Amino acid sequence: MNKTILEAIADDVHYPVSSGNLENRLIARGLDSDIDFTREIANSKEYKGALADCLISLISAPNFTEGDVTISLSDKDKIIEMANRLYESIGEEGYGPSVEIM
Repeated sequence: MNKTILEAIADDVHYPVSSGNLENRLIARGLDSDIDFTREIANSKEYKGALADCLISLISAPNFTEGDVTISLSDKDKIIEMANRLYESIGEEGYGPSVEIM
């Protein structure tokens, strides 16, 4: 069974995020959300960057509960760490240990 890049990034984010938000991050990184997700794409700088961007977009939202999912301040710190590891793996500068949350 094949999955699209959009489906893969939604799975990797693990939190409920609108498909429009995910697509915006993919487009910004030069990826077509409708093509098949492959090993090459999974390991690409573009995909890892888009995933990190999606994770960072989660922390810019206020604390919220949606369905059975809650993102607290401590969760946001873990999300920042995950995003920073992705950014570092592709040679981009990550965020500081504490991102100012609006």
